[in-house]
Amino acid sequence: MLDRFVPPPITDAVSFNLQLKACEKFSLSNGIPVYSIAAGAQEVVMVEWVFDAGNWYEEKNIVAATTNYLMKNGTTHKTAFEINDFVEGYGAYLNRSCYNETATITLHCLSKHLSALLPIVAELIMEAQFPEEELQTYR
Repeated sequence: MLDRFVPPPITDAVSFNLQLKACEKFSLSNGIPVYSIAAGAQEVVMVEWVFDAGNWYEEKNIVAATTNYLMKNGTTHKTAFEINDFVEGYGAYLNRSCYNETATITLHCLSKHLSALLPIVAELIMEAQFPEEELQTYR
């Protein structure tokens, strides 16, 4: 058993030999590129949606970041609390980020729960609402 009171040995970063598996690239039927690493069966999965959005595309300052932040704070059918409760009920983590040229939504979950969680991400993307009370809290 791992003894948590004994720290692991320190390894020199220069002498550390990191070896990555080869990456496979292919395109879906709709032209979206996919990069995949065959790392065997895993119990967990991370799915990241990357959009051409961000500071570069905004007409007014902080619109991109505000939109990205508020996206998780309510949809046509669910409140921010319901969304977070649903995601956390599966032990998952849903994050969104906004950069200069892209905006992302990232889902981390157990593989067996992916099919249950994908619809909530689709709802966030396609039916996001921006409730006034959430906007006021954000300000």
